[in-house]
Amino acid sequence: MDSFAIMDTADTILFAVKDYNARAGLPPKNIEDNFNTCSIVGKLNNVSKIIFNPDGELFAVRDGELYRGSMPSNENLDWFSSAKRVGKADWDQFKFLLLDSQGVLYAATKNGELYKGPAPSNENVFWLHDEATMVGAGGWNDLDALFFDRQDILYAVVDNKLVWRSPPTKPDDNWLSTCTTIGNEGWSILTHFMAVSPDGDLWCVDSSNGHIYKGPIPADSSFNYMEKAEKLGVGYNVYPFMSFTIDKTIQRIVSCEFLPDLGKILNQTTEVLPTKTYNNMSNSPMRQTFSVSKTLTATRTFQQEGSFTVAVGADLTFKAGIPHITESEAKISVAADANHTWSYTKENAIQTTFSSIDIEVQSGHAIRLIASAAKVEMEVPYRMVIRTLFGYETTITGTWRGICYYNLMVTQEDCTP
Repeated sequence: MDSFAIMDTADTILFAVKDYNARAGLPPKNIEDNFNTCSIVGKLNNVSKIIFNPDGELFAVRDGELYRGSMPSNENLDWFSSAKRVGKADWDQFKFLLLDSQGVLYAATKNGELYKGPAPSNENVFWLHDEATMVGAGGWNDLDALFFDRQDILYAVVDNKLVWRSPPTKPDDNWLSTCTTIGNEGWSILTHFMAVSPDGDLWCVDSSNGHIYKGPIPADSSFNYMEKAEKLGVGYNVYPFMSFTIDKTIQRIVSCEFLPDLGKILNQTTEVLPTKTYNNMSNSPMRQTFSVSKTLTATRTFQQEGSFTVAVGADLTFKAGIPHITESEAKISVAADANHTWSYTKENAIQTTFSSIDIEVQSGHAIRLIASAAKVEMEVPYRMVIRTLFGYETTITGTWRGICYYNLMVTQEDCTP
């Protein structure tokens, strides 16, 4: 049993794995709710352990290796094929993996030691020896459950009792002997799944019959959880892996508003654009039109300040104006009448055409036109309404970074015909 406490509530979902198929949906509200009808969101082939961090990112163990990535969102895709491997070996040595509200990882080995450290992000760093600190020297393998509440109080089930205390901070901290008992008996059978939900209630699944319960966290040993808890379903013991998480997967962008008044010009240089030579070998003046176009490519244009991820295969395009520099005031503006189609996840190429210039080349002469323009690198904050995988609408903010060309200058020089 692995879990952690999530701080948000409006977008909470229940995530469960059966036969390596992952389902996700709203937690049951009454016994008539059938979680088994929730959509399959992906595959977790040969998974042996799952946990989510407070930002909704999934960590999973397979064949002793640890992976992390956004929550599955494609029912036909094996999540491990797109996730990032962050631990190469020995992750099957842990009986418990859990994350506190700050995303700090706690790991209890099957030998009884407890470690804590930053959540792994690099497969070439040996977490246990290079980043983790031992905070428990023994006995942690005797527990039946281990989890945090919303205030990062650590709970455990041991000897059929429910106990709690602040997490240990050093190996000789005798955590079990200094815990407070808040449940005297009957707790081991409820540890198929045990977690504190965002609203502060304790959820448990009976391993014998799969009944799922939601009730208050006991305040002391005299509190009878089963008398106060509400049964919200049956058959949940068919899911070997369960966890609460939050819906942080962007499925669609509803609207986007650029905020040019808060924008910044990061750098400005002069760039010479393609030149063109006009050679008039005729007996009469030659009239031509000189125009310059430039394809502007902005790389990784949109950066968000939150922790939302993009659903696998989602086509996140939307229409909005184009940030640019006004010729008259040399300040950032947005073309309100421009209905440009943006991609949130791919490179955006914008074709810009400068004003045309009429020229005349006299007979027997040649001229070369050299065009240059100011190249401006800028960033513009944006406010975006997005819809998540499960239909929640919320507003995210971030920064658009891109390139703009303006203030075309054309010089003319004579050359040899």
